[in-house]
Amino acid sequence: MTETSRDPPTTSDPATLIIGAIAAQVIGGLITQMSPLVIAGLIDGLWLSESEAGLVASIEFLVLAAAAIVIAPILPRISCRSTALAGVALTLMAGSASIFSTSWPSFAALRGLAGLGEGAIYAVSLAVVASRCANPDRVYGYFQLVWASGSVALFWIGGELTAAFAYRGILGLIAAVTLALAPLLFFLPKTPTNNAAGGAADAARGSRVLGVMTLAAIVLYVAVSAAVYTFSAPLGERAGLDTRQVGYALTVGSLAGLAGAGAATVFNVRWGRAIPISGFCVAFSLAMLVLCLSHNPIAYLVALVGSFIVFYFSMPYLFGLAAALDRPGRWAAAAGSAYLCGFAAGPAVAGAVTGAGGYASLAAVSVSITVVVWGLAMFINRRLTKTPGPRSLAADGWDGRGQEVPERLE
Repeated sequence: MTETSRDPPTTSDPATLIIGAIAAQVIGGLITQMSPLVIAGLIDGLWLSESEAGLVASIEFLVLAAAAIVIAPILPRISCRSTALAGVALTLMAGSASIFSTSWPSFAALRGLAGLGEGAIYAVSLAVVASRCANPDRVYGYFQLVWASGSVALFWIGGELTAAFAYRGILGLIAAVTLALAPLLFFLPKTPTNNAAGGAADAARGSRVLGVMTLAAIVLYVAVSAAVYTFSAPLGERAGLDTRQVGYALTVGSLAGLAGAGAATVFNVRWGRAIPISGFCVAFSLAMLVLCLSHNPIAYLVALVGSFIVFYFSMPYLFGLAAALDRPGRWAAAAGSAYLCGFAAGPAVAGAVTGAGGYASLAAVSVSITVVVWGLAMFINRRLTKTPGPRSLAADGWDGRGQEVPERLE
């Protein structure tokens, strides 16, 4: 079946809404974004092994994911702004306390508490875009542009702080960024995400089977990404780089990731999702093979940069599949939980796999899972294209603020 061409809707989304959603996205996902430096800081500061550091990091990610998936079904009935503000208060209190922790059990407990707030904020960022924006794929592309551009400075500063102060340095940076962005959460709407009644098309698209398959694809893809990403510092040291040099490499990768995020924003779903999804699965597999199997520092740098480009390009399309399933954004919020579940599982899986069979085993597992992700995404995309009409609030008669669009005389 040939996928039909889709032009993005012309309806514009409110800038303030997008700014608030981006702030929520960054606050909720910052700990996962900076996880390579957090793990490196735990290894140096608390004298943990790679597997122990991965386990400690996974605790926060699991709590993050659990919070997001618990709150997803009730987001259509509660205030987006109040939820995000309560989450940021909890995150700042627990996160600040964890900076002064001197043992890994207390550290893990405090970071788990911070994960409750982060998960709620992250779910809000995705659900509000799915329910209030005319073109969710494009706004998710904006998310990746912000991640790519902002991470350039964050990784550079974070690498220096981690080298100097271990985990306290990187967690202090995360707390400072969270505090700076918190006021932007007031741009989020006071009202719940459920601003439009779902019609027959939403019922068809919101199949539970398709929803579960979409979440599974996101969990698997992010898990293998996180498995290698969170261990990029040990992989870099294996290739002959120190922690500070790995921080610089991550900075360069984030800068290059702008190309991937920009491409996803420009191409959007103009030619459908099948071609871009197939492309990033192939490119991702190649990058994982080089990162895990090569000991050459140049090859490591090239593969790391390539993996950033691919990752920033890929996520808008996977989140877009979830946003296409229902208008109130329940599946999109659950997709945030799936993303976080993948990030939670990644470090633990990487530690277990590398402990049992080394980085060659990690490469084999990563490529195999990517093939499964491709198969799931292709099936979901095929089913969505069989449902008449593209997923667009404008096309369904709603504007970017959830208001009904008057009929036009042709």
